[in-house]
Amino acid sequence: MIELCNLKYDEVEVGQEIPFLSHRFQRMDAIIYAGASGDFNPIHTDPFFAREVAMLPDVVAHGLFNMALLGKMVMDWIGDPAYLKKLSCQFNGMVLPGELLSFKGRVREKLENNLIVLDVWAEKENGDVVLKGGEATVYLP
Repeated sequence: MIELCNLKYDEVEVGQEIPFLSHRFQRMDAIIYAGASGDFNPIHTDPFFAREVAMLPDVVAHGLFNMALLGKMVMDWIGDPAYLKKLSCQFNGMVLPGELLSFKGRVREKLENNLIVLDVWAEKENGDVVLKGGEATVYLP
């Protein structure tokens, strides 16, 4: 678990890596996320459908579930009263039950008005990047 940092704009440097977040995807994550999001597509929730109909190796994580964890990593880093202004990324691969993801980020740029731009991404243990080209813009006091 990452502790809230309550960062200040002046404490952040370009090139600085932020604390990463790890999460091992489980089938129950997909069920809970489906309930919260309303996305009950069976490729995420039904192993039989995923394997036999969709021809996937197993159920796969919702892309937006992974993106939410990317946002959580950023929010855990900045703490209160900072806020996440923008988050974007490209979905680049499937995440299967049991796979461990690491969500990572690095400060790319410091802008005026206390805004920080980060490069953010997620990768599997084997190095495969499943969220790429990510960008987060945060406001720090």
